[in-house]
Amino acid sequence: MPQRLGLVLRRDPFAPLLENSLAALFRQHSRDGAATHAVPTGGAPQPLTRYDDGRERINLGSNNYLGLAGDPRVIEAAVAAVRKYGSSTSGSRVLNGTTRLHLQLEDELADHYGAEAAVLTSSGINANVALLSTIGGPGDVLLVDAHAHASVHAGAAASRGTVSRFRHNDLDSLTSRLQRLEERAGAVVVVDGVYSMTGELAPLADIAALCDRFSARLVVDEAHGLGVLGAEGRGAAEQAGVLERVDAVTIAFSKSLASVGGAVMTSRAAAEGIRAAALPYVFSAANDPASVGAALTSLRILRSEPERMARTRENGELLRRSLAAAGAAPLPGRGAVLAVPTGEEHVTAAAWRAAFDGGVYVNAVAYPAVPRGQGVLRLSVMATHTEEQLRTAAGVVAAAVRAAFEDAPARAVA
Repeated sequence: MPQRLGLVLRRDPFAPLLENSLAALFRQHSRDGAATHAVPTGGAPQPLTRYDDGRERINLGSNNYLGLAGDPRVIEAAVAAVRKYGSSTSGSRVLNGTTRLHLQLEDELADHYGAEAAVLTSSGINANVALLSTIGGPGDVLLVDAHAHASVHAGAAASRGTVSRFRHNDLDSLTSRLQRLEERAGAVVVVDGVYSMTGELAPLADIAALCDRFSARLVVDEAHGLGVLGAEGRGAAEQAGVLERVDAVTIAFSKSLASVGGAVMTSRAAAEGIRAAALPYVFSAANDPASVGAALTSLRILRSEPERMARTRENGELLRRSLAAAGAAPLPGRGAVLAVPTGEEHVTAAAWRAAFDGGVYVNAVAYPAVPRGQGVLRLSVMATHTEEQLRTAAGVVAAAVRAAFEDAPARAVA
């Protein structure tokens, strides 16, 4: 679009967009044919996924942890919901956007988590924004892990309270911030149960003990723990034995529930407050019927087929062992997400390209998703991966990382 020119010479308020260094880097990668982002697929995210270039690859870059995104039962539930309720709710939940499906999913999610209530949102991001933007007042403090999901930081920033970041998974850092609080200040500690880029778990037993000691509330984002960790698949907080001490859990449907959307599980009174005050709930169109139908059926499968969760965990451990044996040990973690360190961006990009060309799709993760110089290849398993696929993929990824590191000095000189 042409820039509007007037009589007054002003700074261009679009400059942060037009001159964004990360966008410029993406453009350069696309021109060089080395883009690692927004790779188009030609089919559902299955263990073997067809990509837009027509080639099938072992897919280790999807969050389809339970393998339900292509399950016929989930697809049929989405189709049936569209046939009955249409393609859109065409309104917010507080007006005309509530269907019986929305209420059923909220009831069953609350029951699954042993919570008094659940509130659906149109995305996992909006679950965090809806909750965190509506808690805390002037003088209160939201203490957020520095590596928590971007939506956690965005939601906390929208609160009327003050945001204080503590060092990632550092109990001493969190303790010192709790100790410095004003005596009557409200305090909320916010963490990811499973950190999405590395697969690390929050030390939730210790964090819950600190919250008890300092009378702080505890919020846990279980987007990547749902359906993977815990005896009932309720996430890292259940696995750590502290779920009943968590004041609110947020989730995303786009992982184990094979859909799109999110939810907050909390007390009935807090849920009513979210429904009355949270912009993503009050002023956003309700989740479309297809996504609600798919999520509801996926939740029922999760609860009735625990062997899927067990298989996901087994596949995660198999891939960890296979990568280590091949010389590309991932960072410590549990669950479906693994991260193989690559360091500098050019090494990460080269390793991703070699793996992609070798028939394995992974996620290339660099700044700002991780700190500068701490890039990783992010891998994630599905319950439906076979042992042969995972062992083969581990060999390809390890060879790709090794080749990228060997080539790094030459690239640096060039």
